[in-house]
Amino acid sequence: MHDVIIVGGGAAGLGTAYYLRDTGLNVLILESGQDIGGRSHTVQLAGTSANSGAMFVYKGTKSEELVHELGIETVPFLPKTYGIHVNGKTVVAETNEDVVSGLNLTESEKTELTKFIDTSLTEYLDYVNDRTSAVGLDKLSGETVADRIADLQPAVREIISTAIRGGAVGDPANLSAKYAFRYFASYLAREKNNRLFALKGMQAIPRAILERLPEHTVRCNSRVTDIALLEEEGVYKVTVTGQSGEEKLMAKHVVLAVPAPVVPDVVRNLPEWKKSALNKVASPGSTTLNIVADIAGLPEVKDWAFIVTVGMPFDAIINPVPGGTDKTSSADIVQLTCYGNSSGYLPGFADDEQRIAQWMEDVYTVAPMLRGRVLAVHAQTWQHCFALLSPERAQALPELQRSVGALHFAGDYTSETAGTHGAYSEAQRVASLIRVAVESAN
Repeated sequence: MHDVIIVGGGAAGLGTAYYLRDTGLNVLILESGQDIGGRSHTVQLAGTSANSGAMFVYKGTKSEELVHELGIETVPFLPKTYGIHVNGKTVVAETNEDVVSGLNLTESEKTELTKFIDTSLTEYLDYVNDRTSAVGLDKLSGETVADRIADLQPAVREIISTAIRGGAVGDPANLSAKYAFRYFASYLAREKNNRLFALKGMQAIPRAILERLPEHTVRCNSRVTDIALLEEEGVYKVTVTGQSGEEKLMAKHVVLAVPAPVVPDVVRNLPEWKKSALNKVASPGSTTLNIVADIAGLPEVKDWAFIVTVGMPFDAIINPVPGGTDKTSSADIVQLTCYGNSSGYLPGFADDEQRIAQWMEDVYTVAPMLRGRVLAVHAQTWQHCFALLSPERAQALPELQRSVGALHFAGDYTSETAGTHGAYSEAQRVASLIRVAVESAN
């Protein structure tokens, strides 16, 4: 009998165990994969720590609180440039005016793109400086990005759509305008006060958490196939398939810390209101390609930050440390991540040398100066990237967070935001619920 079984060893699962670590409860995490961290996955690539999933620690979030608490070293994301590749030309510049003026667009398209950028920046700055009215916030929450760009010229609309997919994973039709600000307009604004890069990678957070948990708290390669309430005993039976076969475990509390689409596959007798809420969560797939290159003699590449890549299988190329840092191994090494959010989940991509080679040719189309300079690449594909903050999910949030008996739900899909920072916040919320329940029972 376990006091708590947590299904999923990603940010939400590890975080829940961490926030219960001083309770004396018997907590077990069951992770289906070979490693912990979920989408907070980091690989060692040509002497660098490259994130193949979640990229940044966002300031003012639970993630930032944890990196300080756990002693994880970070550097600020300090972008000076923004770039766009469209119609065969890449333009990277320090001002949006210079970016737009250099593009292969008609004058009419340039004028319209400039106007949209200026409007987005004004709204973004009002929002982050708390100058947006309550009415304005309601409008931003209930309006999708697609509503905003519907009347733009096709070329301009495609640039904005690609930029949003690159920065925020989802299709503009599924994203609220409020949510898009953090992941779209902040790059346009060269925002220097909202992102941190963990020098040892995002997986350093779950690894540091694991070190602070009791031994044997986590069991990897353990796939939960069914969770059922034994009503007479008032406990849950958890069926697990692992390396030693199938077994049945018992728990007083169970935490579902897996992507929303996975929940109904594990718990088959959910009430209809919970199923309805879960159906409102969009968790699209994504594919990434990490690249490490030698840029000796190419100082301009070091200052790249975010490049929108229209017409490519990836939507953006991000340099997590623009300008470099004296805390890395070499000043002439740059780490870039291609985010293929519009490509979605591509089964087998990580081991498909031909498809990876084609992506690299597309990289060289955007950045021909990197040909012959790439030291290493790593490909990764995710079936469920993160839960988009759509107007529908925002409305369903109370039902998504609501427990079903002692069955609790934690993940970015139950958070007010998204990503790992949302998952860690939800871990603390659910841990608090369990604490209260245990204290009441005693």
